Amino acid sequence: SKKNHFAKVTQNNSDISDKIKAKETIPTHDKKKKEKKKAPTPAVAPIDDSDVKTAFAALDVRVGQIIEAWPHPEADKLFCEKIDIGEEQPRTIASGLRAHYSVEDLTNRHVLIFANLKARTMQGFRSEGMVLCAATADHSIVKFLEPPADAAIGSRVYLDGTDPLNLLPAATPSQVQKKKLLESVLPSLCTDADGVACCDGKPFLLPDKGSPVTAPLKNAPIS
Repeated sequence: SKKNHFAKVTQNNSDISDKIKAKETIPTHDKKKKEKKKAPTPAVAPIDDSDVKTAFAALDVRVGQIIEAWPHPEADKLFCEKIDIGEEQPRTIASGLRAHYSVEDLTNRHVLIFANLKARTMQGFRSEGMVLCAATADHSIVKFLEPPADAAIGSRVYLDGTDPLNLLPAATPSQVQKKKLLESVLPSLCTDADGVACCDGKPFLLPDKGSPVTAPLKNAPIS
């Protein structure tokens, strides 16, 4: 009958209208949440700290220039230094060298530093790295490691046998501390019989430099 037909059409229209309303009532913020969901952050590549050369490669050893130095006002053994390593601002670093050098000895000197250590406060002075030196066993004589005179400020040291064009990214300061990378490397650092700085027998090298990193102490541990 016409009445039944009209009732069916009306019911169908009502069902379609209900479906449209149901779609319209889906909260839009739920869609946005799905759209904004970020991909998980990739895990940092593990560092093999059991191999000393790999651990050294994760340390960031840079050429720097001491642009200013002064005695620490509260620590008799420390110098306070500002060291340019090619960054926007010089690093502030404290070194226990007052028994071995004068302020004049330090100023404008080229040095090597560990640049990815966690900053720490030493007697109220913020130290953002560590200067590398060779020393006798009793520390009665301590001498700076000396990069080649023409080495560029900020150049990164690598070991002989490593491709300088494919150096691994340096570890973060947190990784260095957590994995104890510095502690695992230091026992393998020393100068050889010619005074060349080495790690596990491999000389320190710098990009495009034929001259090695040296110290005026032979067969001496580096720290």
